[in-house]
Amino acid sequence: MFKQSHRPDSPGYVPRTPKFTKLSLPPVETGSTPSRSVTRAGTRPPAPAMPPNNPRANPTSGQASRPLRPILKKPGISSVPAHTSYDSEGEVLTSKKVVRSHDAHRYPQPPQAGVRRVQIQTEAFDLHWQLLPIDRSRSKRLLRFDVAFPIDYIRFQESDHRLKLADSNFDKAAANKPLTKMLINFNLGPFEWEVNVKNARGITCRDVFQAIHETFDEQLTLDEKKRIPPHLRQECEEAFKLRCKVVPGLEEVEFRKGLKRVDVLYHGTIFQGLTKPESDGDWTLHLGKWPF
Repeated sequence: MFKQSHRPDSPGYVPRTPKFTKLSLPPVETGSTPSRSVTRAGTRPPAPAMPPNNPRANPTSGQASRPLRPILKKPGISSVPAHTSYDSEGEVLTSKKVVRSHDAHRYPQPPQAGVRRVQIQTEAFDLHWQLLPIDRSRSKRLLRFDVAFPIDYIRFQESDHRLKLADSNFDKAAANKPLTKMLINFNLGPFEWEVNVKNARGITCRDVFQAIHETFDEQLTLDEKKRIPPHLRQECEEAFKLRCKVVPGLEEVEFRKGLKRVDVLYHGTIFQGLTKPESDGDWTLHLGKWPF
């Protein structure tokens, strides 16, 4: 069958496909430069011109290139600087390296120049003989101090009588150097008490005696009463009743106050001096029966 042509104004008209004319390619140039296809690289801008070989413009020009250092560190080598510390001795301030504990024994470090090594010494105090334990070779007189009574009852024990202390004896300095604070410890079984002595103008023997008496004149707390051993409760009651009879004041008034710390001591209420076991420690109070 033959195709039937339709007019352009008919409903079944189909336009024909247009035909394009053939274009001829430009001739290929021949020469020393090899030909290459045209790509996008051909449209790139030209590279900037390199600066001239001028030492001022390029300081590194004309020098041999140095190889880069390796990033990896060799084992056992550390680039971190040693730590430093500072010691202050008086007005001298210097820096020194910190010596490791395991290296200090192998490599003893000599003292740094300009550093003074000062040995800290605790100041030693020599107490007045009235505050020391009784010693026939050292004590000028025998001091009798019963902590159950006020300090007005302190006496010098003579061979056949007792002599009251004068104010000059009480006002003696407690130590050979000015002393403003003293901490005195006393331990007896389950009981531990502290005697604090303070005097900004300098502690005297009176201050020490008074502080000791006031410490043991305090009433026992409920917890301290529970700590009294069962086999010593009867002795404490006897010491309490005896004290109420002999201390100055009304017996009934003193009895209503109840047990005091001094009652726990029973008959060991005589002052036997202060000692200092350690040069930089506190003093220790010794109490007991009259030794003579």
